[in-house]
Amino acid sequence: MTCPQGIALVTGASSGIGLEFARQLAARGHALVLVARSTSKLEALAKELQAAHGTVVTVATIDLGLAGGSQKLWDFTESRGLEIEILINNAGIGLYGNHTALDPASVASMLQLNILTLSELCNRYGTAMGQRGKGWILNIASTGAYQPTPYLAAYGASKAYVLNFSEALAMELEDQGVVVSCLSPGPSDTGFFSDIDQRGIAVDTFAKGGRRSARAVAEAGLARLFAGRLSSIDGRMNRLKALSLRLVPRSVVARFSKALMTSKPSI
Repeated sequence: MTCPQGIALVTGASSGIGLEFARQLAARGHALVLVARSTSKLEALAKELQAAHGTVVTVATIDLGLAGGSQKLWDFTESRGLEIEILINNAGIGLYGNHTALDPASVASMLQLNILTLSELCNRYGTAMGQRGKGWILNIASTGAYQPTPYLAAYGASKAYVLNFSEALAMELEDQGVVVSCLSPGPSDTGFFSDIDQRGIAVDTFAKGGRRSARAVAEAGLARLFAGRLSSIDGRMNRLKALSLRLVPRSVVARFSKALMTSKPSI
């Protein structure tokens, strides 16, 4: 499948995997719309990409964890005449802890970002892409989508939604010339797993030395998007672990996940 050369929109572009998506898309020659909450980080990245690649970069400081964020972003691009050909729904957050102890407002914001905003952006930009007869959408899930994960209960459930939603949406839009792909990264060298380090849980599973770099994850995501892959798990070992769980009773998987998420460092 031929790689497009239109404008790419990346959410959560100020750090981690989103930042690497922006760098790699700029290197491919795409103009960019970068979205996050931090104006200073986005502007610094825009200067970097403009200097390195001559990339046209538009910065949108929008909190997509708030209701109405997707409408605000849509209005932003429409008012500037920016026709989005590639949508990278990378923005997402996770909350660790006993679900009943979490702040309800924080959980609502996470679900707004991980589920509702992602769905709304797919609706708005997917509709426009379908009308033009071409477009590419990449949604970022997680290996957490493949099993229940105690102490990351709502986060894991939100990523299971992203996985199933993306695969269904891909079937709906394929006849309109729109490619939808879903990438499920495992432990990656990002801020989310830096927080895991501070908590000291499940070190054998999330050990820093075994994590994929944000750059490698972004490379895999773009390669699979432009190859038209429906969904994929990043990293060979992550694929083996996630897919093998399908052969195990869910009650066993849930108990194993609980033990894993409450284990202490072994080294």
